[in-house]
Amino acid sequence: MNIEVEVATQVYRMRALHEGFSAGEFEEMNALYSKDFQGWLFMPSTGKVELYNAEQIREGNKGAAQYYRNKDIKFTHSGLTIVPQMENQVAVSYEITHENENKIVRALSLEVWKKESDGQLRMIRWYEEKGEIL
Repeated sequence: MNIEVEVATQVYRMRALHEGFSAGEFEEMNALYSKDFQGWLFMPSTGKVELYNAEQIREGNKGAAQYYRNKDIKFTHSGLTIVPQMENQVAVSYEITHENENKIVRALSLEVWKKESDGQLRMIRWYEEKGEIL
């Protein structure tokens, strides 16, 4: 399987895993982040960019799973673009629509996935721009 197909599979798996927050699940998702992960998230509510390392993103996912447990949430991805950077690394972008209760949040995500020395594909960088809650 080529890396573009592998990454597309991982991106759509991540979407399903985000919905797993409603069941309190986060462990499988956390395994998809590299130990060298770096992330940036813009939150309109604060007007600031939040920075995350591997430990912080994993803790954030744990907290999200606790918050969304037993809630009806839905994530939709659209406009997936995959740009190979090297033989073992690709950049990925897509739009996310997150529905929770009567709220909808749209975001644009840019990720970099790399096949690491153990042969596993993991996210090494992430940047997300969230929109206002509608």
